[in-house]
Amino acid sequence: MPVSTRGQYDIEAIKRRLPHRYPLLMVDHIEESGPRHAVGIKNVTANEPCFQGHFPERSIMPGSLIAEALMQTSAFMGRPDGPQREDGATARAAEDRAAEDRAAEGRSDRRFFCAGMNLKFRKPVVPGDRLRLDVRFIRTLGDMVRVKATAQTAAGIVATGDLNLAVVTEEDGT
Repeated sequence: MPVSTRGQYDIEAIKRRLPHRYPLLMVDHIEESGPRHAVGIKNVTANEPCFQGHFPERSIMPGSLIAEALMQTSAFMGRPDGPQREDGATARAAEDRAAEDRAAEGRSDRRFFCAGMNLKFRKPVVPGDRLRLDVRFIRTLGDMVRVKATAQTAAGIVATGDLNLAVVTEEDGT
């Protein structure tokens, strides 16, 4: 049976929560999540499609995929249906009860889209690395959430910076 104990999610629970599928599902496990943070794990393997040509002489995980993994981890912050606002409420308080019911069933009508990022990449990520993805709530900007993101491997921090995520509901037409 899939694990989705409080704050932890295995791959099956992650697939119920996120619309992404392989090869663009970038999170293998959520180790912890809470109202203002989430920690995810990405096991980097040599058979991933991105390594076919990036780069032929030395396989390096593209920075855009590291950023995507951080964004996907952000979806596990806060309430069961996604990031919380600074005041503790979700972006649309009237929808909270219905969202809780959907989340209990493992689904959500809220989606989080990248609205901007400022990441600095420090070291390469290569096959065999275990990428630890740490996101921390900073503040709410209207219907957007800003988070501090850090990705690290055993070699140290590989990327750090801020992500802006737009909170969109299916009723908004997207």
